[in-house]
Amino acid sequence: MSDVDQQRDEVTFKKLFPGLQRSGTQIRAPERPNLRVICFANAGNAEDLFTNEGLGERRIVSPLLTFCKNYKAELLSVQLPGRGSRRNEPWNEPKIQTVIREIAPTLANELRDVPYVVVGHSVGCWLAVQLVDVLKSTYGVNEPLHFFLSNFPAPTIEDKDKPWRKNKHLSEREFQDECRRWDVQEVVFTGIWKIYHPLMRADFCLFDSYENDLKEKTFTSDVTAFHGTNDRMISKSMVEKWETMTTGAFALEIVQGGNHLFPLEKESKIDWLKRIVAVIEAKVMPSIVA
Repeated sequence: MSDVDQQRDEVTFKKLFPGLQRSGTQIRAPERPNLRVICFANAGNAEDLFTNEGLGERRIVSPLLTFCKNYKAELLSVQLPGRGSRRNEPWNEPKIQTVIREIAPTLANELRDVPYVVVGHSVGCWLAVQLVDVLKSTYGVNEPLHFFLSNFPAPTIEDKDKPWRKNKHLSEREFQDECRRWDVQEVVFTGIWKIYHPLMRADFCLFDSYENDLKEKTFTSDVTAFHGTNDRMISKSMVEKWETMTTGAFALEIVQGGNHLFPLEKESKIDWLKRIVAVIEAKVMPSIVA
């Protein structure tokens, strides 16, 4: 590989994972991490859902970041176009397969010899499983040691059972109402709506346009799924369908009082991340040590 190629790879890596250094979990070569945690946020959110603990009263001491620092695990949270350091980058084609084609080559190099788990919330679940399928089928990368998937149906859901309306058919007001059904906070519809509107439209296209090519029992990894009891859009039975996607073990965790976007609520987020860490410590780390 030429020096130009190496530089291009580094530029792409930093574009896709700009929060790694801030997270405090970066492992410097020639050392290798014991584990990598790959994360996908929900529509409208950025990678810092996982990599930033915030400041002052809004600070949340992340159990996941604490775990990563203690166990020499590296947290790679994916940044999609239109936000953060990529805010001036347009969505050329907001489709899940297109996004994964950009991410997969970079991650394949990081995961060939390091075990990993994946975390996805909302549409991030579909991004996560599509990534794993491409890594496995195209790049020969092993499946993750565990999937953590919250508040979204399995991708095999039929169109007639999808509870959302396709946003391309909605007026701006109708689209705002659709966002509210997903529990988007009212502050988004104030002066900052002009920023969020195009971003949310593009992000919603990810699941509106998704043409699923995954079948039941596609994976062998264990899956822990989460469902917030106050989620007005996604039902518990939809989340339970993730069990059909794997031959591995399946567990459903209930987040009491959690709405669709419970990771944006301080106490619910801490509880959610604590539970993810507990599973990693109990079920993932022993297999790595062994």
